Amino acid sequence: MNELGSILTAARKAWARSETPVLATVIATRGSSYRKPGARMLVTTEGWQAGSISGGCLESDVVRRAAWLVQEGKPIVRTYDTSADGEVALGCGGEVDVLLEPFRADSAVARAMVQVLETRKPVTFTVMEGRDETLRPSPRLVLCGAGHDALPMHTMAQTLGWDVQVVDWRPAQAAAQRFPGATTQVFAPEALSSLPLEQGCAVVIMSHHLIYDARVLEAVCRSPLPAYIGVLGPTKRTKDLLAMLPKDLPLARLHAPVGLALGGEGPAAVALSILAEIHAVLHGARGTPMTNW
Repeated sequence: MNELGSILTAARKAWARSETPVLATVIATRGSSYRKPGARMLVTTEGWQAGSISGGCLESDVVRRAAWLVQEGKPIVRTYDTSADGEVALGCGGEVDVLLEPFRADSAVARAMVQVLETRKPVTFTVMEGRDETLRPSPRLVLCGAGHDALPMHTMAQTLGWDVQVVDWRPAQAAAQRFPGATTQVFAPEALSSLPLEQGCAVVIMSHHLIYDARVLEAVCRSPLPAYIGVLGPTKRTKDLLAMLPKDLPLARLHAPVGLALGGEGPAAVALSILAEIHAVLHGARGTPMTNW
């Protein structure tokens, strides 16, 4: 489950107990910070429930202070100095402004979260006077192929909080029990126009069947929706796939061979390599070591 979903699930449990939890939101940062504006965490009387606003450095202070800081029912902004001399003495060298507010089911942020999760469309709302924020759905990963090597792809992507869609023409492979938490669908080659694509999604073609992969590749390349299209397999196989398809196929988004050159072998290492590349592409990053920056 992604962060928004986890926060809402925890909040609904608190609301069912007639409790008003506290939502902490990073609204501004200066200098170094682990998380950026828009990061959130939920605190109830039982403590830290979901989300995060740092690498675990600020959460304990928010848990200790959240209830009494908003005891009058009004939002407040608390600034954390993360320099070595700051109150939390992290040595990170930055400042983080955190909005603490009572989190109610009818609040603007709660309504926005529900709308994003239900529609998977961005929603803009007012965080506080003079400050708007756009909530976006988690990235969607469409795995076209449900073989053994798709399992670690699914597991790692879910850890990242992504929306995972698994597609195969073989019902036994695309069985829901093999991919808990994902949406699994059986698509015959003639039904590929209904692939679960959405704006900005990532698609990895990995069914290990040349003809099926060729048809999927043509369908996703023809669609303007995916931001990333990857094909598993060696360069020669991809050339063979492309030789089966029209010459005018747009290939600017195609990554083949798929993944970053991380080394290692086996399905888990391959999955890590692929997801690292997708993550970099979706965030407009270079995928290079931080020490080279």
